[in-house]
Amino acid sequence: MDRDVKVILNGKEVFGYRGQKILELCAENGIEIPTLCYDPHLTLHGGCSLCLVEVKGARNLVRACAMPINNGMEIQTMTDRVYGARQLALQLLLSDHVGDCRPPCQLACPARGDVKGYVNYAAEGEYRASLEALHDNITLPASIGRICPAPCEEKCRRNFVDEEPVSIREIKRFIGDWGIASGDLGNIPEIKENGKKVAIVGGGPAGVSAAYYLRRMGYAVTLFDKEPALGGMMRYGIPDYRLPQPILQKEIDWILAHGIETRLDTALGRDVTLDELRKSYDSVLLAMGCWKSMPMRVPGEDLKGVLGGINFLYEVNNGRKVDLGSKVAVIGGGNTAMDAARCALRYGAGKVYVVYRRTREEMPAEKMEIDEAMEEGVEFIFLAAPVAVEGNGKVERIVCEKMELGEPDASGRRRPVPTGEQFTLEVDTVIAAIGQGADLTPLPGEMHDGRKVSSDKHFATPMEGVFVCGDLNTGPDIAVAAIGEGHWAAESINHFIQEGVPHRPFECDVVRDDLGPEDFLDEEKQPQEHPVHCPGDVRLSRPFEEYNLGLSEEQVLRDGSRCMKCGCADVHECKLRKFGTDYEADPETFPKGEYSRPQRTVEANKYYLRNMDKCISCGVCVRACSQQAIYSAIDFQHRGMKTLIAPALDRGIEDSTCVFCGQCVQLCPTGALTENSVHGISRPSRSRVVKTICSYCGVGCELNIHVDELTGKIWNVTTDYDSATSMNNGRCCVKGRFAWSFVHSEDRLRKPLIKEKGVFREASWDEALGLVAKKFTGFRDSSGPDSLAFFTSARCTNEENYLLQRFAREVMGTNNVDHCAHL
Repeated sequence: MDRDVKVILNGKEVFGYRGQKILELCAENGIEIPTLCYDPHLTLHGGCSLCLVEVKGARNLVRACAMPINNGMEIQTMTDRVYGARQLALQLLLSDHVGDCRPPCQLACPARGDVKGYVNYAAEGEYRASLEALHDNITLPASIGRICPAPCEEKCRRNFVDEEPVSIREIKRFIGDWGIASGDLGNIPEIKENGKKVAIVGGGPAGVSAAYYLRRMGYAVTLFDKEPALGGMMRYGIPDYRLPQPILQKEIDWILAHGIETRLDTALGRDVTLDELRKSYDSVLLAMGCWKSMPMRVPGEDLKGVLGGINFLYEVNNGRKVDLGSKVAVIGGGNTAMDAARCALRYGAGKVYVVYRRTREEMPAEKMEIDEAMEEGVEFIFLAAPVAVEGNGKVERIVCEKMELGEPDASGRRRPVPTGEQFTLEVDTVIAAIGQGADLTPLPGEMHDGRKVSSDKHFATPMEGVFVCGDLNTGPDIAVAAIGEGHWAAESINHFIQEGVPHRPFECDVVRDDLGPEDFLDEEKQPQEHPVHCPGDVRLSRPFEEYNLGLSEEQVLRDGSRCMKCGCADVHECKLRKFGTDYEADPETFPKGEYSRPQRTVEANKYYLRNMDKCISCGVCVRACSQQAIYSAIDFQHRGMKTLIAPALDRGIEDSTCVFCGQCVQLCPTGALTENSVHGISRPSRSRVVKTICSYCGVGCELNIHVDELTGKIWNVTTDYDSATSMNNGRCCVKGRFAWSFVHSEDRLRKPLIKEKGVFREASWDEALGLVAKKFTGFRDSSGPDSLAFFTSARCTNEENYLLQRFAREVMGTNNVDHCAHL
């Protein structure tokens, strides 16, 4: 075929052949054109409008899948006009897409941990795979599993069934602890260096997370921290009875083992300047956290005996003795206040008050932390706020004003309103745990407004090449949020260094928020598993020893099985979501309203799931069924927004001409058609393809087996329409496509068995084959060769049948060979 058609493609001269489509020419030249309805083995449909390109002289954008090239044609594949048109087409498709891309638990996690993935791996006993899945988004899982307030569990839809979520946090902790106990927290891959360097200032969860993900991308990373050990607030702000430092250190050591350099006892502004770092590194990430305790702004707070909550916990975690006296008042209602109050008890205070200006229901502290503080004897005084600290040179009392709740404020909680009524508490120490701020003195004035660092949504500051993440960027937040910030900042830095522009990855997620208990009435109730409770007096008798020992292995297996596997099974392969992410298409641009089709639910058969809520009417399945499978079992039914794909006359798929060859499932670009997998997670995030021959008959159909890289288990089977070695040309039957689950059967024979006295025992292959040979030859010798007959099968290959007849004739000495079809 002569390539004599000259085309200017994105300013470059290329040649194609007559009749070649623009889409094909672009593919040959390594230019990706998005498309949902196109497949080279099917007739054109042109319905998705994603493959639009700009052709000089054409008034409108043209479809690359349908337009043939012409001599001298000038094509631009990515202009603002093209980008906008593709984005609009995606937003229109997403407006009629009903369901969840990712489960609500994952979207509630600030780090976007693959909750469904690691929980279901754990439920199947695949702990190594679960740990690898965790590390994709969440560093320090054993540590986070101890201290996280678990926003994921609040959104778990198991709450609709049992009024209790899956124990996601405890499962995360179990997996992290399993890795530590096994001495191997995960594979450390060989890293391909890219020659670029990044400095990270701050070794807390945000900085450590960013260092890990940047290092995996090939960057030489140096972590600077003002303290003698990494960990930030996780080390210096959380007591050992909640997070033992050896646990945190082992997880940090594993991250550093990837080849990350550290510079400890090195403070920004004191030992190194920002200008020095900018000159020595390709990018700088600031992740110093919020280490300043916020003042109460009341008279007397400069008296001796008034401490900041973080300052007090810092002393505790460094093992330093703090003289608190016998009575302590802790001001605040967050987890820092709970930690400070409980540590004060452990440091010998006879009476500890927590003074909070709202009620218990409004306290931001985790419920378990409040309950345990009460069990240990902390007295809570609600609806009260300090107005003065009094004493002669040191704290002697604190004056508080009673409050009442008014209208909600910006946080959504009801605003405390002073009543004018005051009371006094006689105390020796006041610990103010009402918030934290950042120390901005080491930073130039152009980077901050005196309260916070200036940054955009991509973590970039006004200084080129300088980024910020974690608490320094957002203000005080939970540790898992800092880990997420570190991850996304690393992605933005990578985009800045490689492409010249900072960019945080866009997240395209269709979300379904209209579900309630009535949608899960068929789910079996199964109570949540909880760690063994340790009484308060026992906890105080071992002041700083960890008392929550987590779930047992049996509990993890049971609780993990409670996961209802929400979210789309095709999330890792869905082309609609991929292109929606690439083109930053907001699914909420157009309201669903009356145009959505919410009544169509999942229909299941033995082999695959069919969810028309996720169908985009691309017609790929219809054309595959009629043009590749040649069965024409399905077609477009109805019109307009009511269009759906189904057999004629609204028959069920089992009553149609469908033979369940699965070609429609393979080619579907969304989650409208997915395999009815025997596994809980459906398609994994990482898989490899193994080419093989179907074992069901002797035809020899070539198959591609998709294997989960983390477990080695088969997940699904596809075929290759373009394989040069395939005789089935991409087609296969129902057995080849779907009947592979026997591979993972618990009853599958994995070793030869020999029966002795009615009982099977395991044997080696040599012993088993030797016994079979002995039986064969013994029968031949005692009864004669003609007493034996051998039958071949169409399920065997030609080579296997050939060897069987040779065995019959040459070894056993008989010509009694036939085909089992004659029986």
